[in-house]
Amino acid sequence: MHAANTEPEAAQMKIRRFRTEDEPAILSILNQSIVERKVTAQLTPATMEARRGWFAMHSARRYPIFVAEEGGDVLGWMAVTPYRGGREGFSKTCELSYYLDRNCRHQGIGSKLMAHALDECRKLGYRHVLLIIFEHNQPSQGLARKFGFTVWGRFPNIVDIDDHIQDCLQMGRDL
Repeated sequence: MHAANTEPEAAQMKIRRFRTEDEPAILSILNQSIVERKVTAQLTPATMEARRGWFAMHSARRYPIFVAEEGGDVLGWMAVTPYRGGREGFSKTCELSYYLDRNCRHQGIGSKLMAHALDECRKLGYRHVLLIIFEHNQPSQGLARKFGFTVWGRFPNIVDIDDHIQDCLQMGRDL
């Protein structure tokens, strides 16, 4: 007979589609980045009321949100969003946006989310994936390059956060 293992099993991180109960954690992580004022041009904290339609759109099969979850905690998320929604000629192109909890950055979670999202985007029939990244956001640019994204365009002086003007890069890749 073997003695039963009384050690608790280490929680494993998994990537999955978001569920309604994840919505507060998704907003909390987004709001961390809004307050930091470094990686999003959204400057007003997101509320459930303001994001209801966004969550509804991302409940559709074609535009999922993936969460990195461990032990019941959402560590980060990545959303697949239509590029230039309502313009049918762009239906095979999507945009990804992603945010990680401030305590979970630089741990490989973004890479796992990106790998999963790109695989799912292929299955959903997308041919091109775009990212919009602030020019100074080197970690996100590094993640994008790791997965084969290159700069497809630059929007000069387009972002104004508290009178700090900066460029945005449009990075893309084919699937």
